Amino acid sequence: MVWKVFKKNKPPATSRMVLVNRQPPEELTEPPVMPRYTHNRIKTSKYTVLNFIPKNLFEQFRRIANFYFLCIAVIQLFIDSPVSPMTSILPLLFVVAVTAVKQGYEDWRRHREDNKVNNAPSRVLREGVVKDLRTRDIVVGDIVEIASNEQFPCDLLLLMSSDSEGKCSVTTANLDGETNLKTFFCPSETCYLTTIDDLWKLRAVIECQLPHANLYDFKGRVEVYRGDGGPIKASLSTENLLPRGARLKNTSTVYGVAIYTGEETKMALNSKMTGNKFSTVEKSMNHFLVFFLVLLVLEIVVCTVLKYEVYDDDTMSDMWYLGVPDNTTSTTSDVIQDSSSFLVIFNYIIPISLYVTLEMQKFLGAMFIGWDDDLMCKNTGERCKCNTSDLNEELGQVQYLFTDKTGTLTENCMNFRQCSVDGVKYVDVGGCIHTFDEDDNSRTFPLHTCPANLVTFLQTLALCHTVEASPKIKAAEPQTVEEDIELSNLWLEYQASSPDEKALVEACARYGVVFEGYIKGELRLSVKGHTKTFTRLQVLEFDSDRKCMSVVVQEESGKIWLLTKGAESSVLARCCDDTKQQRLHQATLNHINDYAMLGLRTLAVGRRELSLQQYTDFASQLTRAKQMLEDREAAVREVTERMEAELQLLGATGVEDLLQEGVQETLESLRVAGIKVWVLTGDKIETAVNIAFSCGHFKRFMKILYVNGLRDHDTARHRLAQCQEDITDDSFYGLVVDGASLQLLYGNLKEEFYQVCRRCTAVVCCRMSPRQKAETVRLVKKSKESPVCAAIGDGANDVSMIQEAHVGLGVMGKEGRQAVRCSDFAFARFRFLKKVLLVHGHWYYIRVSTLVQYSFYKNVAFITPQIFFAIWNAFSTQSIYESLALTMFNITFTSLPIIIYGLFDQNLPPELLLDRAELYRNNAKNSAMSWFNFFKWNCFALWHTCVMYFGLMFVCFDDTCGLPDAQTPDLGLFGTTLVSICVFVINLK
Repeated sequence: MVWKVFKKNKPPATSRMVLVNRQPPEELTEPPVMPRYTHNRIKTSKYTVLNFIPKNLFEQFRRIANFYFLCIAVIQLFIDSPVSPMTSILPLLFVVAVTAVKQGYEDWRRHREDNKVNNAPSRVLREGVVKDLRTRDIVVGDIVEIASNEQFPCDLLLLMSSDSEGKCSVTTANLDGETNLKTFFCPSETCYLTTIDDLWKLRAVIECQLPHANLYDFKGRVEVYRGDGGPIKASLSTENLLPRGARLKNTSTVYGVAIYTGEETKMALNSKMTGNKFSTVEKSMNHFLVFFLVLLVLEIVVCTVLKYEVYDDDTMSDMWYLGVPDNTTSTTSDVIQDSSSFLVIFNYIIPISLYVTLEMQKFLGAMFIGWDDDLMCKNTGERCKCNTSDLNEELGQVQYLFTDKTGTLTENCMNFRQCSVDGVKYVDVGGCIHTFDEDDNSRTFPLHTCPANLVTFLQTLALCHTVEASPKIKAAEPQTVEEDIELSNLWLEYQASSPDEKALVEACARYGVVFEGYIKGELRLSVKGHTKTFTRLQVLEFDSDRKCMSVVVQEESGKIWLLTKGAESSVLARCCDDTKQQRLHQATLNHINDYAMLGLRTLAVGRRELSLQQYTDFASQLTRAKQMLEDREAAVREVTERMEAELQLLGATGVEDLLQEGVQETLESLRVAGIKVWVLTGDKIETAVNIAFSCGHFKRFMKILYVNGLRDHDTARHRLAQCQEDITDDSFYGLVVDGASLQLLYGNLKEEFYQVCRRCTAVVCCRMSPRQKAETVRLVKKSKESPVCAAIGDGANDVSMIQEAHVGLGVMGKEGRQAVRCSDFAFARFRFLKKVLLVHGHWYYIRVSTLVQYSFYKNVAFITPQIFFAIWNAFSTQSIYESLALTMFNITFTSLPIIIYGLFDQNLPPELLLDRAELYRNNAKNSAMSWFNFFKWNCFALWHTCVMYFGLMFVCFDDTCGLPDAQTPDLGLFGTTLVSICVFVINLK
């Protein structure tokens, strides 16, 4: 039985209730009220056959230029128009038709893709059997069967898996681009399910969050009714939710209940477009349009007034053919008729084809950046990708660049290099672990036997992670994999969401502590050839603010250990403070600083032994905290902080992340081009500063200012004032600030902080959260100078700043594709940024700005003779041009040359633009679209108009124009000749 109860005036829901199998448990005396949830149809199309014409026309005429020309066409129909109404109607129809065909074709493609997805086959449990249905027919509460390599048709809560441990492997490459396998688990209270009959008899109520777009956040709880009393509760988290678009791997079959369907799935919510971005050229173009509208009104008013002034003259009384009234009194209808007529013949000063020409130029021009072989990664074959063509020219206007460090400036390919264990330094040399010579740190010696404390340290690293190990047959000995194949005959392939974790686990394996995987419900390690098994009891949730993770494991002997690794700022603060630990704390901190000076990424490692009672108490508190729907993070954090207290510090690691090729040269070119670069990273200060020096962001001759460790507003204000005093005009300065200090500075000291930053050559912001990255971009973007800002990154934590910037740039790195999907332009390597900005950005800006200026120029040159002619014909509102010339001038006579120019022009060769990066400065602050250049173009238009009009009048002064037998030219011939000369001169320019 399915409830469809609707209540009026009920308060808004704060959570979602789902009945598994859409059936209520018999134990409930009052079954929950179930609203009507959205269907599972995906709709990305905008139109239908019935609403396409009215809806498309409405959207097109919302554009001010289209609406303007529509008004002109309507006016021509209702007045005694000096020219045929078709002179306005035909160009407008052409522009609207071209746009409608383009949008209709794009929507037809969306319809086709929607139908393919919505009508895909799915298997759903109905009436006790699995039935074949279309994906669109899945309803919230249905149990869906998914086989290996199939995509999930909606967001499913995993209930049953063919895997004996109740888990499955999934790739989420379609969602976030991460190619590594992720593990998802059944809730603890549904692991007993083994058959279809068990699933059909399952009675459970799920309460979870309302739909939202965060891929990595899902909270809920499930109440399972087994007919033997009250419900059994279990918490739900992200590791239980199989998102739509992800694909099942390495698991034969899973079953899940539909939680979110259709437009409410996380994939659909993440596909919604962000707000439109507009380039500086478009903003200037709108200002120019307003100028011409004002000018048009002025011309109409002046000409109308002058007409009646001229008609008051006695000499005009006999010119009946001009429609001169018999008396000097003019009616309102006469004024309206004359004003409308002047509007009709002068309205072509606004170029009707500007928008469609600009749209075609941008759309076609965006393809060139993808065709550039220099921007293709030779290793992966990935080419530059343009996600939007609206911002091509903005690439030539960048004044500030905000860049992530890891994976953007660096390779994000981690290699274990050094570690500190119990106050002793160890180093990796050729895959073997060495110790340093006590007398000479430049010398190392191989370590033939690992001491016990080092083994404990490596064992902790080999257990504290979320890495998946999968066996792989040796290439030299191909054979069929069976369950009883010995691990010694296999290679282990590690899949990790973090390259740091993978590097650490691989290093442990090289040194003899091999993580063999999660086998038959247990973690298995091979330590120097001896197998040790552990039971993983908990993986503690963590977030970007805590910067650490913990796992709880139990040895075969029964001992329970809490193992923790993370940023030293988090881990060291949780360690014991006895005398021995204090000495170790200081020694380890010194080694961490040494590693940071070498540019290594650092982690501190600790552990704590828990009694069974302690763990039981913590586990029950954690379970209650995880079942909360409101403020779950705070409750979980409170429990985990108590669990992670009194840690025993084991040591620290140093992992190397090499710089990408060409980073130093690219940053130097950007500096010469006048682009200020800010590095925004989550790394500690020492690591970030060292990388800044090695990549050339900081120079050795720079004076580095530090704004870090601030604790209150008074201290922050004093430090900023001191920085302002220290900065002089005869030196170069670099600024370093940390995330905790930014939290204070962004309170009420934003302007003071920005004034310090703008006087520095280079800025590095460390220990930043994703939100702070976006706030930093917004700080500069909203400043008084309003500079054009670009942001570049490769990970999901960079998405907020990429979307905040005027131009978002994504790097196709190892952190997935979420940054690439949300960016405006994306490419494989940071060094490609040099050509993207200095060459393509320069060309795009010159082409687009010239196209816009040319469009206004040609229409001024075309329509100004009409004003001169009005003076000669006593303001009788006669047109100098044939109707056909008026119709075709914009859409055919002058459109092709500028389109070709806008696509292929290269005002400077790429080699010169790359060698002389300072040329990029010539286009700064939208110089080509300045009012000075605008009036310069229009002065040329006026000069050319005078030459064409009065030159043609001079030639035709004797009324023959060189025609045989002294024939007299008519007005049409004059206008046609003028159009021809106009087109020739304009295209020549």
